[in-house]
Amino acid sequence: MEDYARFTTDKDDRNGTSGFVFHKGAGSRKPGDCDRGSLRVFEERLACEPYGDWLSGSREAQKAVGKFIIETAKDTGTYIPEEQLHTLGERKRLPSGESIIYENAAQGIVYKVRDPFAKFHLKSEQALDVLYDHIAHNLLFPETKYRLIGVSSILDEVRFIIAQKFFYAQDIPTQQQIDGYLASMGLMPEERYYYGNEYISVTDVDTNSDNVLLSDDGRLLFIDPIIKIKKPIDEIFKAYPFAKDRTSENKNDSLFSFFRKLFRK
Repeated sequence: MEDYARFTTDKDDRNGTSGFVFHKGAGSRKPGDCDRGSLRVFEERLACEPYGDWLSGSREAQKAVGKFIIETAKDTGTYIPEEQLHTLGERKRLPSGESIIYENAAQGIVYKVRDPFAKFHLKSEQALDVLYDHIAHNLLFPETKYRLIGVSSILDEVRFIIAQKFFYAQDIPTQQQIDGYLASMGLMPEERYYYGNEYISVTDVDTNSDNVLLSDDGRLLFIDPIIKIKKPIDEIFKAYPFAKDRTSENKNDSLFSFFRKLFRK
C-alpha cells in the first residue's frame, strides 16, 4: 500500500445486491468531472499542427508528442523545471510505477509527477491520448479526481504534474466487491484482467494492487488504475450521459493559473 493511503479501523457499511456487495454511492454516482480547460493551450496548437504519425503509438510518435507538450508548456508559462518540484511537498522514497509522489500534508494533497508514457502499451494505441489520461480517470471515478496543474520534464522526457486529494482508507475490498462496483458502471470483465465496454477499459484493479481502497464510510475509492482509451475522447464524452464537461472559456480560469502563482519567481 502506498504511503499516501492511510488506514483507519472503523467498520464499513455495505449493502448486498444481486449477489454482489455494493458500497455506498455505487448506484448514485455523481457526474464525471471532464474539465478540459487546462488542456486548451495544447488543443488549440494541435489544431494547427500536421499530425504526421502522432496518431500512432510508436516510440517516435511518443517522442514527438512529448516534445510538443514540453514546448507548448514553455511557450505558455506552464512549464516547471525539475529543480522546483521539491516545493510540492515531501517526496516519498518509493515512486509508483508511473509517478514520483510528493505528499503535502498541510494541503491534504498528493502531487504526482507522472510519466504519461509509462505502461503505455496497456493504455492506448495513440500517443496523443496521454493528454486525456486524467480526464478519463475523472470521468469514471470523480470521487478521486485529478487536477492537471503543470508540465515538467526529467532527462528531456515529459512529465505531467497532477494533484489528488489525500484519502484515508481502512482496508482493501475483495475482488467480488470490485467486480460488483465496476459492473454497476457497465464495465464488464474482458481478456487479460481488463474491465470495460466499447469505449473505455480499466485494469490493475485486483486485490493485489494498491489502486482500490475501502474508505471509512464504506465507499470504494479507485486511486490510480490503468485506463485504456479505445475511442476519441469526444466520442467517449457523448457516450457517457452523466459526463459533465466544464471546459473553461476564460484562460484565467485555467488550472494552470494556480500553478503559475504557486511557482512564481
